[in-house]
Amino acid sequence: MARLRPSSLGRAAPSEFRAFGPKIAPWPSMPETIMLRSAQLVPSRLPTDPNRFDGRLSIFIWQPSSLVETSLSQLAANLRAAAPNVNAVIVRAATGAGWPGRSERGKPNLAISGLSDLQRWVRELTARGLEVHAWALVSGGLPTQELDRLTAIAQHSGVSSLLLHLAPPSGLGLRAERRGGFVGSAPVAAALARGLRERVGPGFHLGLVFDPRPGQPEAVFLQRCWFPEIDSLHPLVFHHEFGQTPREALRDTYTALQSWGKPIYPVLQAYGLPAREVGDALAAAADEHQAPGVSLFRYGAGSGQGLNRAELGAVAARWPATRPVIAAHGVSRNGGTPGTASLPSLTIIDPDDERNGLFNIGYYESGAAAGWTRDHDSNGRARLWRNASYNRQTLYVGYSPRLSGRGVYTLEVFVPRNHAYIRDAHYFIVDYPRGVRRESLAVLDQSPHSDVWVPLKAALVNGAPADPPLAEFALDPAFPDSGRVNVADITFLDPAQRPGGRYEISFGAVRWRPYTPPPPAPPPATAVGFDSPVGTPAERAGAFADGRQLFNHYAVWCGQWYDANPIGSRYWLGNRWAVHTGGDLNLSGPGGVLADKDAPVYAVADGRVISAGFVSTGWKNIIIIEHPVPGEDRVIYARYAHVTAMRVQANDLVTRGRQICAIGQYAPNNYHLHFDLSFNPILKTQPGHWPGDNLPLVRQVYEDPKAFIKQHHVIR
Repeated sequence: MARLRPSSLGRAAPSEFRAFGPKIAPWPSMPETIMLRSAQLVPSRLPTDPNRFDGRLSIFIWQPSSLVETSLSQLAANLRAAAPNVNAVIVRAATGAGWPGRSERGKPNLAISGLSDLQRWVRELTARGLEVHAWALVSGGLPTQELDRLTAIAQHSGVSSLLLHLAPPSGLGLRAERRGGFVGSAPVAAALARGLRERVGPGFHLGLVFDPRPGQPEAVFLQRCWFPEIDSLHPLVFHHEFGQTPREALRDTYTALQSWGKPIYPVLQAYGLPAREVGDALAAAADEHQAPGVSLFRYGAGSGQGLNRAELGAVAARWPATRPVIAAHGVSRNGGTPGTASLPSLTIIDPDDERNGLFNIGYYESGAAAGWTRDHDSNGRARLWRNASYNRQTLYVGYSPRLSGRGVYTLEVFVPRNHAYIRDAHYFIVDYPRGVRRESLAVLDQSPHSDVWVPLKAALVNGAPADPPLAEFALDPAFPDSGRVNVADITFLDPAQRPGGRYEISFGAVRWRPYTPPPPAPPPATAVGFDSPVGTPAERAGAFADGRQLFNHYAVWCGQWYDANPIGSRYWLGNRWAVHTGGDLNLSGPGGVLADKDAPVYAVADGRVISAGFVSTGWKNIIIIEHPVPGEDRVIYARYAHVTAMRVQANDLVTRGRQICAIGQYAPNNYHLHFDLSFNPILKTQPGHWPGDNLPLVRQVYEDPKAFIKQHHVIR
């Protein structure tokens, strides 16, 4: 079988493919066959700088109360003195539709309560050589007002970018700031994302701050609604909060996001941890994952408030000093390699682009220049066609794109209606995944296509079969031959075996289209239902209320949790009788009567907090949550009583399994959770409602909590 030969006019050819020995023809000097117009670059939208955070070590500022500084000038001076290689500050400029400074007291010079305050931040920090990036906690509760606020911030002079923090309603994942996530619907998210992009224009940089763990992006419609409108990803890598080592959290983050096709700038946890551990995380991000930029959450007064001056200096010293700081429009500020000046954009080359060297033809045999026919396709683009050469390559046609930006692309060929009948057109492609050169071969049957763009799918990659075929290509304009496509004029189908067959091959337009991966498939829907309010995650997700008993008397709910006083029990209070309205849940364990002291209490289902607070010396703290009943058009009210360490407040939205409080002390050395359920809304207005010694009223108002949860529990 014939070999696909390299050009004898250029450099040495790259290595062979194994299948039938083709080689990608290198670029020869341009033959003077067809001299035509310049290339056309059709941008997908006007460019912003997708690499806006390259070379940047950024620090988040949460709120003035977490700082020791009392003025902006003091803050800027301390940051520059402590960590000269910190070159960007990310400051909280909005919480939903509101200004964060409205709730600040004591440090008016640092509070942001309007655009004039934001301008002071820009003026003071940029004077010290620090970029200012705005950070907004997106709510979706008042979308019209919030869109106006975000637009005003983004359009404010001196704001380098706007980072949108998307978190589920159950919390932001920032320990002390767990409340305040996105409460809007998918249509609200889509309207905010599209509206903000339309208002700020395509040239302003928008980023996303979010929890990258499974299920979290889907909960805020990140892929469905926000992803198409943003430029960079800023995942929260809060390894300590996630119960992981820094390397484990970084590994999981990059595994989840590296196929999304947008720059990743991890946000590292930098509060409540030793500075050495934060520095290790920073070094791992830079060295093991080659993060072009990293942010630290956050700067503060030390410990749980964030890195203090000394700690910040020690951590920042772990950031590689050679990282270039890339300015907008690809201008390097410290002499490093300029960054990509624009987003990857659509590039199209046709035979009219021979004049500027984007299209050329290399001949192997004398006389091969004859036999060309030139016309135009249905889009008006130039097209050449000729008969393919059986079992012998006489020429190649080359396409060499001038890529606008680094990224993942799909390559497509326009196949016209006529004179495109070859069954095995050979396209050789060069790309650079992770900077390593790769050669691929795609064989296209042109015959069934008519006036359509057809994607190239490579069946051979570096000479080895690809399963599945390679459909996306990693291109980087830093490499001159990145994205190059050569097309051979050869066919291996014998015309003698196919009388009347047509072997015309079309050499028309080829396009390089930026690839945006489809949103990752959401995980399987979590079964809705009710769980026990106590127990380990496995116990609450497993079989519930299976009839077991402890001490030959008490009914078990899950694990070693049992009900010491079930609904309807009549008991003596020392001076009067009473009928119990629910269950008193206790833990049997080595701690004896103190086994359940401070044990976590969880929301039994999704719902909304009606009230949370102290009720009386008997009840102590009570939380009332309104839980919709799955499959029914009604809600049930849950009362969690005798609790402490409350983590929710009225109007908070909770999800099943979220910790809402801990078990408190009912009486000296008497710890248990009083838990009851009622369809009657009386608990909305009377959280301490108690029928006393009235069994009929208990049965009228309250449900058997064990029976109800067992009926609505889903084993997972």
